[in-house]
Amino acid sequence: MRPIVLLLLAAHSLMCADLASLLPGAKTNLQVESVRLETQKTKEQLEQAKTAYYPTLNATAIYQKKDRATAFEPRTVQGVEIGTKITLFDGLRRESTLDAIHSAIDSAQHTLGQKEQDVLLQTIQMYYTYLNAKSSLDAIQDKRTELSAQVERFGILVKNDLATADILKSLIASKLQADYDEQNQKIALERSRRNLELISGTSIDTLEYKELITPKSGEIERHDLKADHAMIDTLKHTEGLYTYLPSVSVQGKHKEFNYADYDTMGGANVQPQRQNEIIASLSLTLFDMGSISKEREQARLTTLKAQKLLEYKSKSVRNEAAIAQMTLDASQSAYNAAVAEEEARSVAFGYIKKRFEAGLVNTTAYLSELSDLSASRAKVQTARNALQLSKAHLAYTYGTDLMTLLEEKK
Repeated sequence: MRPIVLLLLAAHSLMCADLASLLPGAKTNLQVESVRLETQKTKEQLEQAKTAYYPTLNATAIYQKKDRATAFEPRTVQGVEIGTKITLFDGLRRESTLDAIHSAIDSAQHTLGQKEQDVLLQTIQMYYTYLNAKSSLDAIQDKRTELSAQVERFGILVKNDLATADILKSLIASKLQADYDEQNQKIALERSRRNLELISGTSIDTLEYKELITPKSGEIERHDLKADHAMIDTLKHTEGLYTYLPSVSVQGKHKEFNYADYDTMGGANVQPQRQNEIIASLSLTLFDMGSISKEREQARLTTLKAQKLLEYKSKSVRNEAAIAQMTLDASQSAYNAAVAEEEARSVAFGYIKKRFEAGLVNTTAYLSELSDLSASRAKVQTARNALQLSKAHLAYTYGTDLMTLLEEKK
């Protein structure tokens, strides 16, 4: 018996899902993984940039044959050259590149964090969109069940000449409309389910309801703002690539050649078959019509532009946070009002139903009250879900990790 119970519980956990099981899968979906790969690419760029401090080793094979040459000049040359070169100083360009890439890595990591939050918010939105569709379907099915019972009841009454056929026809028409509404809502529910499966990477049969905790307002700590700050640092470091400082390098070569078809003058003009060379060079731009300084100024203006955009974005986010807080308060009020309305509609429909069955009110009044009750029931769930979405939006705006909204209430 115990293994069977455990198997049933396991099967139930696979079929039923809530946000606690959907969000972890969403953090590793294809959208997030693509950004994660970009972060890894930036780290590889750092390793590649570090190689500028190490010497390079090159080998070159040479074959040369001249059609015309002086008697003392080799017409055929065959050989190999092995050389190594190291840059001792390059005007701090390597240091600027490394600093820029470090900042780019920081930016990429924050971009990844923001993408995770974006996907989590999308998942939460789709989760409650699904529940909205489910609550609307439940309300339609309740209405359809009520109409089916009345159609059956009045069918018996009409057959026994205890009620008129027009009432029955009106009830049947309303039931057919409810059937149509139910089919459409099932399509909407299936669309929501598939979208949720796509973004979460989780197979879904049914969803269990999960309320979010109310986030606390504080300092805005969003990953996208931090990513922009780091990118500005990257741009600042990039300015260092444009400099008039000199470059110093040392190069060593070993050559082995075979010369043929020339007059050695009895050995006086013998070309050396082996040669070792050491070359030290200093490169310095003395005058370029201000080209480098203009490039540096362009880089500085690019940095200034990014700073202005970040300043504007920061102000926009602060405004968004204020609106999100107001929206949360309004959503709570809307939910309280919807609950009160649904309670009132339930009581009112109970009276109308009794009077309709007693023949004291007409079909129009009954159907109108039934539609109002069905709409109010769906409205309660919609308002409840809107309240949860407002919590998620507020947390997202402030940069609060959306996973923390799943913590159990104390």
